[in-house]
Amino acid sequence: MHAHATAFVGLATPAAVPAAPPAGFVPRRLARGQVLCAPGDGRNLVFCVASGRLRVHLSGTNRELTLAFLEPGDVYSTHSPAWVTAAAAATVWTIDTRAFLHRLSEDPALLPPVMAVLGRLLTGAVGLVEDLAFREVPARLARFVLGLVQRRGEPCGEGWRVPLDLSLEDIASLLGSTRQTVSALVSQWQREGVLERRGRRCLRIPSAHALQALERVAGRCEPAGTSPGRRTRRPRAPHSATVYVPPGAESREPIPL
Repeated sequence: MHAHATAFVGLATPAAVPAAPPAGFVPRRLARGQVLCAPGDGRNLVFCVASGRLRVHLSGTNRELTLAFLEPGDVYSTHSPAWVTAAAAATVWTIDTRAFLHRLSEDPALLPPVMAVLGRLLTGAVGLVEDLAFREVPARLARFVLGLVQRRGEPCGEGWRVPLDLSLEDIASLLGSTRQTVSALVSQWQREGVLERRGRRCLRIPSAHALQALERVAGRCEPAGTSPGRRTRRPRAPHSATVYVPPGAESREPIPL
């Protein structure tokens, strides 16, 4: 394995990022909100995130959709139809794409971190399309919170404590919604006891089962045998803290929080 390849193998955590950029890479610092690249700007670079966080997103006149966040160790390219913006102060190491491809042809060990990011972007894009097509905002938010519980939840009494390093605006962009809508739902769920906010960087989930039930009610629910090309119109699901199991389930009793 070439010496430069060892700098990228296993870049899954910030601790794995080398202290100095590999040979041929040029460091660049970005302030929060600074754009690294935009669609059609002509630059053709590969970059590695050394510190901070970058956001890959699509941008319209009055709306943005976030496809992924890039963390330390992630490798991505400026030759993209999406915007890449610093979500926090960040440092990236850049290299010309041709030089990177030459290195890649010499040592395929550089490929795994690139494929990991592309896979995450594809998964995020497919999930976003599915959510926008088949789920209402309460279901998207419930699924997002459940994902946080599964990945990062820490047992706390009868529930879970979940570190939250994204703002409500970031979450709304990931869900294809607006900050106002997400904020209103979070406030409503706090009043109903579905979740609790512990400052801006922490959530407490008293019952993941309640959120799962809420997601089933508000999510996609088409009768068996319905053609994929035809959608059945259904009433908007209630946001009440007393969540009912959908028709067809074994129990039809309300699930108290």
